Amino acid sequence: MRIIVCVKQIAHTYARTGKDAAKNFLSTADSVFRINPPDEQAMGIALTVDGLDVSPRISLLTLGPLVAEEELKRLVAIGADALYHLDVDAPLDPWRKAGLLARAVKKTGADLVLLGHESLDTRNGQIGALLSASLGWPFVSGIRRVHGTSEESHVEVERSAGRGRRERVRTSLPAVCTVDAGNLSLPVATWEALEKSRTLPVRKLFFDENTDTPRWVRTRLGPPQPRPKALPPPDSRLSAHDRTRQLLTGSRVEKKGEMLTRTSGEQVEGIVSFLEAHDFLNAPQARSKD
Repeated sequence: MRIIVCVKQIAHTYARTGKDAAKNFLSTADSVFRINPPDEQAMGIALTVDGLDVSPRISLLTLGPLVAEEELKRLVAIGADALYHLDVDAPLDPWRKAGLLARAVKKTGADLVLLGHESLDTRNGQIGALLSASLGWPFVSGIRRVHGTSEESHVEVERSAGRGRRERVRTSLPAVCTVDAGNLSLPVATWEALEKSRTLPVRKLFFDENTDTPRWVRTRLGPPQPRPKALPPPDSRLSAHDRTRQLLTGSRVEKKGEMLTRTSGEQVEGIVSFLEAHDFLNAPQARSKD
């Protein structure tokens, strides 16, 4: 089985040292480039495919400037067999990214494409579905494991069905799957594997990014919508008049209690008095030994 893992290189901001307020006081030295964590989980899923007669061939595919080559080589040292790089500098919308990835997948050849369910920088979660649409392959989202079957043309994948339930889905190959494996940890690469990965050549792929026309264009980006505050229901122990009054006032329930705003000693005395009044300090007093 040939597996392609699509990995995205993202920038993780750790400081603010810039002087430009328009850029939120960020400079180019404030970012650390790394691999998108959900895509690292996809690599972990590719390494744990079971039920196959032979080990799968795993290839990494990344799009954009090569800014996290050291991290890519770390994934190679863990178990990847090849590293492909789509050299594109221009900013692209998700549909055009998926189109370029689809052309790269067709050129390199694959039976299964794995990628994270979303990236931590944009969080749009669209590339997997758009990639399967561009390829015309089956699509399964949010998988946690891949199992081989007796038929080489099919695999079974496990995915979350909500509320702790798991469902097992049988899909034909080739297919595209997004991974949402939670806290899946990757194996640690050995020093020998890391040294060997540094000598692995990066295979460049070049496509004209202007051949795919955008399907949608963002016209405006607004602030996040405020979340409405959940209101408690009326107290069923009250009378109908009082419940109706609570509904008319937005189900507002007055909080009982007292605010202690005096000195520290007086606050301690108030706390002890509250505990004694509510019978929290009901332990028997120790008898003197006189």
